Amino acid sequence: MTSIRQTERVLLGAVFAMEAGGSVIFALMGNLQDEFHFSDGGLGFIAAAGFMASFVMQILIAPYADRGHAKRLLMIGTILAVVGNALFAGGSSLIIFVLARLISGAASGLFLPPARALMASLDDEGVSERLGAMGGVALAGFVTGPVIGGFLVGPLGLRWPFIIFSIAALISLFIVSTQHLPTLPHSTDRQRLAFGLLKRRSVLVPILMLSSLALPVGMYDALWDRFLTDIGASDIVVGLSLAAYALPFVLLSRVGGRLADRRGKAKVAFVSMLIVAPLTALYGWFAVPLIPILLGMIESCAQAAGSPAGQGLLAQGAPEGRASAAQGLAGACNQLLAAVVAILATWGYGHVSPRTLFTIAGFCVLVMGSVAQLLARKLPELHPV
Repeated sequence: MTSIRQTERVLLGAVFAMEAGGSVIFALMGNLQDEFHFSDGGLGFIAAAGFMASFVMQILIAPYADRGHAKRLLMIGTILAVVGNALFAGGSSLIIFVLARLISGAASGLFLPPARALMASLDDEGVSERLGAMGGVALAGFVTGPVIGGFLVGPLGLRWPFIIFSIAALISLFIVSTQHLPTLPHSTDRQRLAFGLLKRRSVLVPILMLSSLALPVGMYDALWDRFLTDIGASDIVVGLSLAAYALPFVLLSRVGGRLADRRGKAKVAFVSMLIVAPLTALYGWFAVPLIPILLGMIESCAQAAGSPAGQGLLAQGAPEGRASAAQGLAGACNQLLAAVVAILATWGYGHVSPRTLFTIAGFCVLVMGSVAQLLARKLPELHPV
């Protein structure tokens, strides 16, 4: 038990450092643009580079953790995190910053799937609880990185936030490299592309459920700032609303995972989706910023149960020896869906009302989650509702 707890703490600490170091750029991209005078389109290239690299790594490279290389991928991912932030600290052109973001995105794509697979494999009991804790810590790191970066850039200058997070990743590398980590079960299946796992309903169901819960996030990434500003929120209120959305998930994700372990992972994921869908549809119906913010906090509570439940369901349904491949596939699908939704949402925002746009999104959440539930009914091992 002591070894399990120690490994859990190491993985959680490393995930926090990885996510914080990868997200600090989002608070500093405007500063980079002002300092080095590249176009607004350059901001899009920097942001997209990270998502693209993470997607590719989760699909192509993360499955190698299932061949005995989990710790090696964690170490390579951490090394790339060091290099990515170091490039941001030393760079002075758009090309270097895009390369730095590519490397940082690759770091996350290499690190997170084996980290989730290892966390799930520590014990047969409490799988969703541990994955919920990891999800909460990851989100806490993602939110903390920009806050620390924004706080440090004034007194220390633009380069030092990246240097500090590069040093933090270096410390994380030392800890991970000296820690004894379990080996994931090996598979005799030599197929390496993770897409083949979608043929298995026990993998498809949780990925559909996770994607239904991730769909609104793509809209929020693209439109939350614009939407709240249009209905009268100040920049401070928008920033506080993001913290308000994140806080319930960070605080409750372990509890939500424990609930999923006790009450049934498929049941909790489905009920959470039934809460998230109407809340998503309701956002556009209000012209007072406080109401969407409060709705977001309620949704975050539901996400804190649904996301760990879906992750645990995926860990349970992944075939023997394909745990990291399944986790990578889920992460890649979520990122791809969020990117597509973000593009469609920003296009649609100029053509239809927010009320219509958010209602369509809520309906899509309901459809995807319902399809997952119908498929789950034919798989008794998933313990459907």
